[in-house]
Formats: sequence, structure tokens, C-alpha cells
Amino acid sequence: MVKFFCLIIFLWFLSVSVYSQTWFMEERGDMCGYVDSLGEIKIPFEYPVAYNEIFTDAIVFVLILEEGRGGVIKAIDRNNRKLFTVFTHTYGPDDVLEGLFRIQDDSTGYIGFADMNGRVIIPPRFFYVGPFGEGLAAFNTGGHIEPIDEEHTTVVGGKWGYINKEGKEVFPAIFDNAWSFYEGEANVRIGKYVFNISISKNEKINKLLWQN
Repeated sequence: MVKFFCLIIFLWFLSVSVYSQTWFMEERGDMCGYVDSLGEIKIPFEYPVAYNEIFTDAIVFVLILEEGRGGVIKAIDRNNRKLFTVFTHTYGPDDVLEGLFRIQDDSTGYIGFADMNGRVIIPPRFFYVGPFGEGLAAFNTGGHIEPIDEEHTTVVGGKWGYINKEGKEVFPAIFDNAWSFYEGEANVRIGKYVFNISISKNEKINKLLWQN
């Protein structure tokens, strides 16, 4: 019985500790910031958009306005330090998938990966790289960006390969197109042929799926 009550007290203190470290996004006027459970301001109200409703991780994503660039999404920590630029989708910051999201170098535009602890896991060095799926991400080298419409773009040309979460090439950039992995396999194209590659076998090309 004593052990049971000790466990209850421990869990209560743990929940209080977690809640006290949770900050909440608020809007004042046209700007967003974060406050704690008592309403004390933790992050000043200086951002046009804050993308995280609650601040429970080491970082959150906010929009800042930069001269000559317009709106840029940044990751900030609990000291309101701007850590790095977050890769931007049409409607907001990159999704956090398998614990990682894409970041972008401000000078080169190259893409890498970071985690929600604010650590850069793979430094930005890719012209383009997709999000991780089943531990692998497709990257492009030698291509270029072309607009599809007013809001969307696509990667044209170059070669595609795959990296793992350590940034190492698992499949070299030899493919003309590459799709995301699903259930251990992915489709890739070389010329007019589409093949299937496998994570488990890592045999580069193991069977022909179809010919365009």
C-alpha cells in the first residue's frame, strides 16, 4: 500500500512538472507569442504566425518577416533563439516524420534535417531531398526547380538516390526518378524502365515492374 501511494505521488509530481514546462500560444493584436500556465510571457508577442499551439518540445516553428525574403519559417528554442530556417511547404513548415524535419541553409538553399530537440542531424548539403519514410529519403543532384502553378513547384532533371538517417547514401544517385518507400520497397525509374528496389535486400535493382 505504501508503494502504491508513493507511485501516485510520484506520478502527480511528474504531471505537475510536465504541465509547468508546457507553454501555450496566444495572440495579442496581430502577433503571436507563448505564455506558461500562469499567463506569464515566455516568448514575446513578435511573430505574425506561430505554428505550434503548445510548446512542449525544445523548439517550435514561427514565421518571421525578413527584408527581401518576405515570410520565413524559423525554429526557435525556449530562449527565443532562432536556430535555423525550416523547409517550407505551400501552407506551412515541413512535417515532422520519423522524428525529423527538413531545414534549409539561408545562403545556399541546400536542405538537411533536424529534430525537435533543436539538433541538426544531417547538415544542409542536398539540392533537394524528400522527407524520410521507413528510414530512407530520396535526394536529387544536378536537377533544377520548375513551377507547376502559382503555388507549387517540381524537381526536373538530375539523378536520384536514397540516404539513411545518418546521411549516408544507401542507393547512389543513378535513378531518373525515385518514389518513397512503402513496406520496405520503392519504385525507381531509369530511362523508360521502372524498377523495384528493396530496403531489406539492398540489391539496388531486384525486379522489373513495368516499362513505360
